[in-house]
Amino acid sequence: MAEKWFETVAIAQQRAKRRLPKSAYSSLISASEKGITVSDNVEAFGELGFAPHVVGAPAKRDMSTSVMGQDISMPVLISPTGVQAVHPDGEVAVARAAAARGTAMGLSSFASKPIEEVIAANPKLFFQLYWLGDRDAIAARVERARAAGAAGLIVTTDWSFSHGRDWGSPSIPEKMDLKTILKMSPEVITKPRWFLQWAKTMRPPELRVPNQGRRGEPGPRSSRPTASGWAPRRRPGKTSPGFANCGAGRSCSRA
Repeated sequence: MAEKWFETVAIAQQRAKRRLPKSAYSSLISASEKGITVSDNVEAFGELGFAPHVVGAPAKRDMSTSVMGQDISMPVLISPTGVQAVHPDGEVAVARAAAARGTAMGLSSFASKPIEEVIAANPKLFFQLYWLGDRDAIAARVERARAAGAAGLIVTTDWSFSHGRDWGSPSIPEKMDLKTILKMSPEVITKPRWFLQWAKTMRPPELRVPNQGRRGEPGPRSSRPTASGWAPRRRPGKTSPGFANCGAGRSCSRA
C-alpha cells in the first residue's frame, strides 16, 4: 500500500523516473523550446498562499464547491493532459482516481482513450477542445463530446506546436510496430515492472488520439498533430463567451 501512496508531486516524479523507460519519462517532463512557459506555470503555483484561521475555526471543514454546475469535493480538478499512453488504462485510470476523490477532470483532445470510455469512469468531465481544423471538424468534435455526456468544454485558442527543445526532443515513435519494439527493447528491458504491465494486456501502447476522429475510429497518430490539414483557425475580434482567457497560469479574466 505504501508504494501506491505518495506525499508530494516530487515523489511521484521520482517514482516515474525509476519506473518508466527513458524516452517515455522524457516525453512527460519535456517542455517546448527553452521551457519558459512550463517554468513560469510552476512558479505561479508557488505564489499561492494560505491564510489559516485558528480562532473561530469551524468544527467541520467543508471544501466542496462547484465548477460549471458540477459539484466537487474540493476546489481542485484534473487538468487536461494529452497522450497518457504510458499506462495501459491511461486517462480512464485518472478518471477513476478523480471520481474516487469526488472531483472532475479535463480530458485532452490528444487523449489516448476515447471520451466515451473516460466519461463512463467519471461523468464529471470537461472536454478540452483545440481551435484546430475547419468549422465542420470543430463542430463534429463538440457534438461528439455532447453526445458522450461531457459536462462542458475547455477551449484552447492559443495552441502552437513546436518540435524544438533546447535540451533535445524525446524519442517518440509514430507507431509501435515490430521494428520500433526491437529498437526500444534495450531501454524497456531495464524497466521490468512497466514491461510486464503492458505484457498482461497482450498489446503494445496505442499511440493515437481517438478523440480527433469519429467515434469508433482509431484517430490520427499522436506524433503528427499537425497532419491531415490541422491548423489553428483565427476569428479576429471574437471570443468564446463564458470561458476564461488565461496566460501562463497567472491571471484569468472572463471573456
